[in-house]
Amino acid sequence: MKSSCESISANIAAIHHGILHSLSSTVADSPKSVVSSDPAKARIYGIACRVKYLVDTPENIWGCLDESMFLESSARYARAKHVHHSLNNNKDYKSVLSKFPLLQHQWQIVESFKFQISQRSRERLLDQALGLGIKAYADALAAVAVIDELDPKQVLTLFLDSRKSCISQKLNACSSDNATSSDVILVYCEALKIIQVTVGQVGELFLQVLNDMPLFYKTVLGSPPASQLFGGIPNPDEEMRLWNSFRDDLESQMVMLDRDFVSKACSDWLRNCGKEIMNKINGKYLIDVISCGKDLASAEMLIRETMESKQVLEGSLEWLKSVFGSEIELPWKRTRELVLGGDSDLWDEIFEDAFVRRMKAIIDKGFDELSGLVDVVASARAISGTPGEQVSFQAYLNRSLNGGGVWFMEPNGKKVTAIPGGKSQQPEENDFRSCLNAYFGDEVSRIRDAVDSCCESVLKNLLSFLESPKASLRLKDLAPYLQNKCYQSMSAILMELKSELDALSANLQNKNPKDESVSSPAILVERSIFIGRLLFAFQKHSRHIPVILGSPRSWVNETRGAGPLKTPTLVRYSMPPLSSPTSDGPGSTMFDSPRRQSSLASAALFGVDDSSSPQLEELSKMTQDLCIRAYNMWISWVSDELSVILSQNLKQDDALLATTTLRGWEEMVVKQDQSKEGESEMKILLPSMPSLYITSFLFQACEEIQRVGGHVLDKPVLKNFASRLLDKMIHIYGDFLSSQETQGSRVSEKGVLQVLLDLRFASDILSGGDASANEESLTVPKTKHPFRRKQDIQLNKSVSEERVNGLISSFAQRLDPIDWLTYEPYLWENERQSYLRHAVLLGFFVQLNRMYTDTAQKLPTNSESNIMRCSAVPRFKYLPISAPALSSRGTTKASISASIDNVSSRSPWKSYTNDELSRKVDIDENSSSGIASPFLKSFMQVGSKFGESTLKLGSILTDGQVGRFGDILPVQASGFHSFFTAARSE
Repeated sequence: MKSSCESISANIAAIHHGILHSLSSTVADSPKSVVSSDPAKARIYGIACRVKYLVDTPENIWGCLDESMFLESSARYARAKHVHHSLNNNKDYKSVLSKFPLLQHQWQIVESFKFQISQRSRERLLDQALGLGIKAYADALAAVAVIDELDPKQVLTLFLDSRKSCISQKLNACSSDNATSSDVILVYCEALKIIQVTVGQVGELFLQVLNDMPLFYKTVLGSPPASQLFGGIPNPDEEMRLWNSFRDDLESQMVMLDRDFVSKACSDWLRNCGKEIMNKINGKYLIDVISCGKDLASAEMLIRETMESKQVLEGSLEWLKSVFGSEIELPWKRTRELVLGGDSDLWDEIFEDAFVRRMKAIIDKGFDELSGLVDVVASARAISGTPGEQVSFQAYLNRSLNGGGVWFMEPNGKKVTAIPGGKSQQPEENDFRSCLNAYFGDEVSRIRDAVDSCCESVLKNLLSFLESPKASLRLKDLAPYLQNKCYQSMSAILMELKSELDALSANLQNKNPKDESVSSPAILVERSIFIGRLLFAFQKHSRHIPVILGSPRSWVNETRGAGPLKTPTLVRYSMPPLSSPTSDGPGSTMFDSPRRQSSLASAALFGVDDSSSPQLEELSKMTQDLCIRAYNMWISWVSDELSVILSQNLKQDDALLATTTLRGWEEMVVKQDQSKEGESEMKILLPSMPSLYITSFLFQACEEIQRVGGHVLDKPVLKNFASRLLDKMIHIYGDFLSSQETQGSRVSEKGVLQVLLDLRFASDILSGGDASANEESLTVPKTKHPFRRKQDIQLNKSVSEERVNGLISSFAQRLDPIDWLTYEPYLWENERQSYLRHAVLLGFFVQLNRMYTDTAQKLPTNSESNIMRCSAVPRFKYLPISAPALSSRGTTKASISASIDNVSSRSPWKSYTNDELSRKVDIDENSSSGIASPFLKSFMQVGSKFGESTLKLGSILTDGQVGRFGDILPVQASGFHSFFTAARSE
């Protein structure tokens, strides 16, 4: 143990002595002196230094990589490669290398760094850390070019591909299911920044401008002094030769890239990046997360702000300044011109097509969702009675009446103040909606509102998206697309309604009373009425369908305000119906207004052609035809049932067999001219009023009109109803005449006179439904008059009139010819008086074709009449209107406008301007469409609560509906020289 310790101590002492000896050795004892004195030792020393160089290389490369000195690490690797080559190829060294068995293993370690240097350099190209300058990327690119022996084209491709990978990383990070539209917009902006910065860096790295060498070439061709290349290696002549050869090869490989090549490479890369951004990421499109046009517009705004931002290209400003010689205000524009060699817009290259496609998808989605909200067939079939119960026609007639009366109901039980200038307890729009919904019913209102809401939402999305410098180009593509989708969606709904009408019609015609699986006719008719009201709501009271299918100029109204669309009351109420795509709508008003909108969307909308889509007229015609067809089912069934009642009453009328004076007859004084004795008088008794069942027949029809819609029904529907009733009545009396001829005449002379009066009276009341007369009236030019339509003179007799005259002639043949010649003028005078007396009661039919306007009305003289004479007054005392304006005939437009101004200043309907009201009053009542004027017009001069209520009705009635109340009143209604008849001009 002791000896071992002493041995160890001696060895340590020897080592210590050796160290001290080496430190104290003189310069003469240095390796150079040894080498110079001994060539063998010098050779061994050189080999040892080279081996040491290789041994130190891994540590040196690690240090360079840690300091991100990638070019230096690749250069060290290249020099180590030259040293290793020198050792292996020197014959004199081979005998000595056997003494270094670990040399081959050490070289394998050094050689493994080639991959690490390349990988770390490429990773630096993917690094988007803040503050990382372009010199760092130049160093990494130069390192890759040296270590992987790449030419400049390959280096440029590598750089662009690495940046594309950066974009892909950001896009993939946003492809999760939890990504929001804000996340997607942010990613798009980040991707755009990478694109802009990359294009700027490509120019600075590879593009030769003026006489300056691009940064990449400066970096890769730069070299440290020769003394720093192979430090510690004595006489590195061979290594320097290899290094110089390597540098020569590198310089010959680093050829300056042509500007066109750089431009084309960047342009192709940009397009590929655009496809990458807008293509599917993990099976879905990122842009699909953006769910509305407003977010698309926000995304575009942020993207464009990013493109024009000076901060994005902050790292390239110095380079741009050196190129252009001054401060750059629009760096991206200058960079694009310099590198890409054109004025291509990044937005057009990448985003425009994808954003337009997304907007189309949003439009598609909006209308697709509508099909899930609206099922018109299910809504119609939801109208059903008790299973197995057959509703009789009498029970149908006795149902509650809430049709035309809804217009004078006070919504929600709240009374509207009648004080002039006072305010109602509800806004006018809510008041209007309450009345409208009361008529339509909950389900029709819901469907109409759902369709309108869908159209409004889609239109608002589109208008938001049009707030762009690309608004004009987008409008040319998206406006027809929106109109086509709206037309297709509405057409699909109409086709469903048409199919349901076909089924209802088939069930109604083939109804078997014993078949309990089919609903009763009353239920089928109720469904047809529901469909008719729904179609009427689409046609007359859908706000956004006519806007979308109309001229895009009218869309300007929807661009006002950045918040939700809040349409003013006047604009909402004066919206043209689906069947009236005129240029007088609010769209043209906005276009003619000096205060045009300054938004990009408005500017684009003002630039389009001011014409409606042809699909609007087609959809209007389809809706109108289906609406009339729906009501025709109701007309057919009600007419058939009323005709059955009329036929039974006619056959059971024993009064027609009586020979004594019948009820309701008047004594007429006939003056005869006697040549000798002078004039003599003869008294005759003639019927002065129609039979009760005739009056009941017509009045029950008017009650049905009131139940179904009253003044809201389109005039063609009423004409069809009148025509059907007239045809049924002619058929009934024809059968009655045939039965009398077959069974022998049992009707007395007085009964024949009563039948003649009944026939003429009913045919006159229902003459407005004569198809021939109606068609002719559509072709006869009519003189415009602001208040009253003159009775058109029909030159040709209609088919129905000829049939009636034929019946009258057949019945008249049962009378003595001489007596008939005496009775005829007086009988027809009584019929004319009856017509005038029933004009209000049967006004729904009378206003279709007013007759006998030149006949003076007389009070009946028989004691059975319940018509009493009332005092004639110029006006109602409480009406706030001057007497001359009400009672005078031929009132001018100016006086009417003045009275309207008085009304509007006292009523809550102040949103109606004088011009708007006088325009409504001055509507052409003799338009070629053969349509009656609104019910509103007779009440326009009324300033009371009654007038204000009817003013709301005017918003619901259009030129396609029943005429005004003055059309229903007789011309000379005694004691009614008030506001009811002031508007007459006859």
